[in-house]
Amino acid sequence: MSKCDQCNKPFSKSLPGCECARCEKMVHLNTRCSGLTNKQITALKAAPSLDWTCMECQQESPKRNSSLYLTEDAEEDIPMDTKGLIQKISKEVEKTIKKEINEFNQSLQFHSTKLDEVLGCIDAFKNTIKVLERKNTELIHKNNNLELRVGALEQRFHEMEQEKLSNFIEIANVPPASEENVRKLVENVALKLKQPFDSIRNTMRYQGKNDQPGIIQVKLNDKATQEKWIKAPKTIKTMVADVCPYEPNNNKIVFIREAMTKHNKSVLWEAKQELKNKQGYKYVWFKNDMVRARKDENTKIQNLRSVLDIQVLKKDRMPIN
Repeated sequence: MSKCDQCNKPFSKSLPGCECARCEKMVHLNTRCSGLTNKQITALKAAPSLDWTCMECQQESPKRNSSLYLTEDAEEDIPMDTKGLIQKISKEVEKTIKKEINEFNQSLQFHSTKLDEVLGCIDAFKNTIKVLERKNTELIHKNNNLELRVGALEQRFHEMEQEKLSNFIEIANVPPASEENVRKLVENVALKLKQPFDSIRNTMRYQGKNDQPGIIQVKLNDKATQEKWIKAPKTIKTMVADVCPYEPNNNKIVFIREAMTKHNKSVLWEAKQELKNKQGYKYVWFKNDMVRARKDENTKIQNLRSVLDIQVLKKDRMPIN
């Protein structure tokens, strides 16, 4: 790698060199090594065809017109053709700079316009988001209102279903026979409870679950008759052996209760699990078409229409009765 004849340092892209037109000596193209002024260095870079002569060669031939002389502030020492060339180069440089500045301004204006468009889009997006948020809030309110209305309709539907069972009872814990007469079994229960047979309008046994005997549903004449059948077992205990001739030694109790819809059975089961078993409620029962709960004898009876009422009661808040 060649080195500068003045400072003996190598040349590079940041430290280029120039060659003397006469002796071919190479030095760095800067003021310290070449002896040129900054203006002369700029002119030499802008005109590659311009010759440069080192100080030693200039001293040997100081009047050489084809060389670039190094007199710093004496314009009369610069040949006329070189002076004109420098002016021409200066004009070209100025023209180039103006062109680049113009292109830069155009580019800046273009990007400024694009930035305005982006900012406009962002503002539009913000407005759209606000509209969507408002609509979402409205939809949430409508949805909550619909949920309340649907909940009320469901509750009314469950109440109507339960009202249809207002004159029905269920007889539980009666084991089935291979060829049983359900009507006769119910009449045996009526006989034990001292209720008239003509109060029985219809009977049906349902399929049991988990090897448990299915319940017997009985349709009675009216609500008053149902209440009598529900009240009688409180004073007259009925055993399986009393109503089932095929079970003479079975002393299990026969349970008689109000008929319940599937919904109320689910609420009653949930209430027993969550309130009686986990919350220490002493009483959980079903009466007059409603699941009820009571912490103890000194607290108010709570009506439970749904599982939601149970969850509210667990948080020590009063459900809507």
